[in-house]
Amino acid sequence: MGATEILKCRGCGAEAPSGGVCAECGRLQPFPPGADHWTVLGFERRLTLDRAELERRFHELCRRFHPDYFRLRPLDEQAQSLESSAAVNTAYRTLREPVGRAEYLLECCGMALGASGQSRPPADLFEEIMELQEARQDLLMADPAEARPLRARLAAARTELEGRYARTEAGLVGLFPCFDEASDGERQALLTRIRDALAMRAYLRTVLRDLNATLGVAEKVE
Repeated sequence: MGATEILKCRGCGAEAPSGGVCAECGRLQPFPPGADHWTVLGFERRLTLDRAELERRFHELCRRFHPDYFRLRPLDEQAQSLESSAAVNTAYRTLREPVGRAEYLLECCGMALGASGQSRPPADLFEEIMELQEARQDLLMADPAEARPLRARLAAARTELEGRYARTEAGLVGLFPCFDEASDGERQALLTRIRDALAMRAYLRTVLRDLNATLGVAEKVE
């Protein structure tokens, strides 16, 4: 678990744990300003997380901040329970999946992928995708006799790209323990590799989405 920051209680001024309850006056405390999702859930900033422990921590915090427990408290403390509950839910949704965790890490490190999440693929894949785009257009305009071999070609390409997508995602997750164990000086290069893997995954996902859409249309047409 990550270290809990000690704050001064806004109610009585005593020392109190962030995201906890003051032992002196029982007042709910906020999370530290700018706390990231790992901090909210009580973890160190790592890409490898124990799913069972993540679930346990999430449910514990949901109970701690549940608004029903604060409905008779002052309005500002009721508002704090809602704010803390929202922070816990957002943190859990982001960190529970490996890809979301990696994307969020890049965001925290100023290396977010951006709206498209894509970069130019390797030259050989780019040429293949351009050929597939042409085949997709041909299929949409082909008569039934011409459509059969085009659809078979696209279906085979989809299978190959699905395998490449799975290998890319496995390679991404394989970088997680490397990042967690690396020194600060080594982490920048690993972040770049993580970003490249995420960008390739996003590119392949878009291509597969387009192929699935085209094959679905073709199957319905025929």
